[in-house]
Amino acid sequence: MNLLFTGDALSAVLDFRPPEPFLLSYDLGRMAFYPNTVTGDPHWQDAARTFVTAYRAANPAVPAADIRACGRVALLQLLGSLYGVKQHYLKPGLFQDDLDEFWLMRHRAADIMLRHLPETDALLDDLTVRPPYGPDHRREP
Repeated sequence: MNLLFTGDALSAVLDFRPPEPFLLSYDLGRMAFYPNTVTGDPHWQDAARTFVTAYRAANPAVPAADIRACGRVALLQLLGSLYGVKQHYLKPGLFQDDLDEFWLMRHRAADIMLRHLPETDALLDDLTVRPPYGPDHRREP
């Protein structure tokens, strides 16, 4: 929802800044591990790496702890969110098939992320160790 395309090319990322008053790890995780990416791209972890690196380059003050947690926070949100339940059971709408497909995609994304949790944790930990945007970068607590 925060991506602007010109044809098939990504033109801009809208609202690309730390959230207020939400957790950085939540905002970062929901974008880096969006269900469409996790379920639709066999290289979803590479896409997450690219996204988190760009996010951190644009927002150098992002704490390393938020980066390391964002995959697990995204997974917890996928596992616990009831988004779409009210629309499905109480008030089906015009786009019910799309909403139902998104609901199923979220479940598939959660399954994939659970199966790849150690690799995702390692990827995010790596991003707090390696210099993503300059040689003077140091690992943060």
